[in-house]
Amino acid sequence: AQGWENYQMSLETALTGLGIHSKWTPVTTGKKSKQKKPRRILNGRRMAFDADFIAKPGNGDTLDEVAKYVENLVRIALSFSPDALTASQPSVMEFLDEVSRLRLIPLHEIDLNTKEAFCIFVNVYHCLLQHALLIAVDGLPNKRSVVPFKRCSCYEIGGDVFSLSDLECYVIRGKTSRATHPKPPFVDGAKKSRTFLQYSLGATDHRINFVLNNGDLAYPQAVPIFQSQLLEEQIETCSSFFLKSQVKIDKKKRTVFLPKVCDVYRNDFGMGDGLVCLSQCIKYLNDSDQLAIAALLN
Repeated sequence: AQGWENYQMSLETALTGLGIHSKWTPVTTGKKSKQKKPRRILNGRRMAFDADFIAKPGNGDTLDEVAKYVENLVRIALSFSPDALTASQPSVMEFLDEVSRLRLIPLHEIDLNTKEAFCIFVNVYHCLLQHALLIAVDGLPNKRSVVPFKRCSCYEIGGDVFSLSDLECYVIRGKTSRATHPKPPFVDGAKKSRTFLQYSLGATDHRINFVLNNGDLAYPQAVPIFQSQLLEEQIETCSSFFLKSQVKIDKKKRTVFLPKVCDVYRNDFGMGDGLVCLSQCIKYLNDSDQLAIAALLN
């Protein structure tokens, strides 16, 4: 719709720093350090002083309040469809107002080693991904544009600015292995964004590779809304759903094909040992596939 196209254009002009002075440093989007683009802050509809607090500083229930707020935020984001979206929709305006409140999250009060912190940041990541895909001011990402898409699509959270790649590589995967020769749709974090490692989650579970959706068509369309009290069950369900759709068996060639993510983040699985990786994936497959793989190994 014309109204939505106009909104996209005004968003790019007002929130990316194009044509105005931006307080956020441009980010590198290519192998050469001179290839830089401005960050797009997608939750800038309201200024921080004009948004409602999520949790009052010093409140003992900060984690729970922030977690519930983010759960609701990603639930709203996932309810939108680009085929039936107009900028004048009251629900769209309400969402943009709500997501502006991320600026007020007291990051210093979040214990990064808790289940709640894991849920908060993974849910924020999926919310930002959906938000960025919905407005897609440069069109949907492809092999050439996925790096700037992930490094420039940002939310301001608690006085700092996080891109999709920052959240994935330095926060959610902060204490897991680094990507090995990542190629689209996988994007490594910008080197100058390594300061975000201060927000690294304590989680080092290899199943992170099976729950993060990167927006690629090969990934499941369903995105979970993580809740701390259901986290283990949700991770197990996501891992099973993902691997059942991604693992392929060629009996004639006696070959098992694992998802690309298992190669890119191979060191999350027994320091890159293929058989160790397979052993950690096989339990999530159907009984018939498990038996077929066992037969190949024998």
